[in-house]
Amino acid sequence: TNRYFSFSRLGLVMKRDFMENWKTNLYLFLGVFFAFLGVYLLQMYDYSDSIHGGVLDAYQTVERYVSHHTAAFAGVTLFMLVYFATETMRNMRTKEQRLSYLMLPATKLEKFVSRALYVTVGMFSMILLSSLLAEAVHWAFMPFFDELPDKFKVCVWLDAWGKIFDDLNPFKATAKLLVNKNAFVLGGIMGGTVALWWHSLYILGGNYFGKYAFFKTTGIIILVAILLAMGISHIDFDFGPGTFEWLDEFMRNNEDWLNENFVAGVITFIFLCFTAFNWWLSYELFTRQQVVKPKFRLL
Repeated sequence: TNRYFSFSRLGLVMKRDFMENWKTNLYLFLGVFFAFLGVYLLQMYDYSDSIHGGVLDAYQTVERYVSHHTAAFAGVTLFMLVYFATETMRNMRTKEQRLSYLMLPATKLEKFVSRALYVTVGMFSMILLSSLLAEAVHWAFMPFFDELPDKFKVCVWLDAWGKIFDDLNPFKATAKLLVNKNAFVLGGIMGGTVALWWHSLYILGGNYFGKYAFFKTTGIIILVAILLAMGISHIDFDFGPGTFEWLDEFMRNNEDWLNENFVAGVITFIFLCFTAFNWWLSYELFTRQQVVKPKFRLL
């Protein structure tokens, strides 16, 4: 009867969601598992066949093998993380599902947090466990690849996850160039916030679009990027002499606090605000779900 946030009710909502959709969750787990196993086996087959056919030595370096494997592994993982972000409303696609979920004796915030944890922490755990299980099965297939030298029969699971964390931090290369240790830390945090903002766009798309949310969200992002690029290309940036003299002078006069730490902190704060706004807007869309959806949702 109370409207306060309750962790016990949240646990019951998550338990109900898991129990009613256990088949879907099992199929998802198996799908993710076979995707990773396919990456393992196809990579081994490619190198085994190439080495057996006498391809150049470039293919026979372990570093190249691990690099190719981790790149494919990271690509599959990042795609799944983004794709599952659009599956927030998976259990509310039909009128019967929406009626059943909206009638649950829990607050709207608890229901939203349940779905948010499902598509973030839950899916990340599923990806983590399925990739580890695929690594174990991959080792079981080792005897079938006799042409592959023993030096290639290595565990690359940790290297693959390290590659993913590098990909999630687009500013890591810039941060390495910074002399200040604090700036390096802020550079890593800044890259993480950019990745969270990008992920929140798909969370927002998953809460708005009922079907094919991933493809629709991706299409809108690409369309906006193209329009922005076209708009910038048509702007005539005519900077005359002395245009930035005031900016150079301002930076020289305030170089004691206007440094890499300040810039990284400002960018981090901006993207955190954008991320929080996307999550708030997702929650607002979630709370406005109705049993019968209106035709003109933009109104």
